[in-house]
Amino acid sequence: MATLFRVGSYRIVVYPNDHRPAHVHAVGEGHARFELGTNPDEVRLTEQDGVSMRDLRRIAREIMARHAECLAGWRRHHGN
Repeated sequence: MATLFRVGSYRIVVYPNDHRPAHVHAVGEGHARFELGTNPDEVRLTEQDGVSMRDLRRIAREIMARHAECLAGWRRHHGN
């Protein structure tokens, strides 16, 4: 698992043997998965367990702001 960055107590990670489509996981006190799409406006929450709405909004904003970094992290492990 490669940690891309942190948002509060959550690590934003890419798992090396994961499935498509491109996505990142927020791992901390709970777990959430966000599909990346091709641009920041396409980021969407696809799974969550134990993450507050406040944290989900904060995590989503940061993933959108760092979308290019998230896609680059995905591509390092999975290609295009």
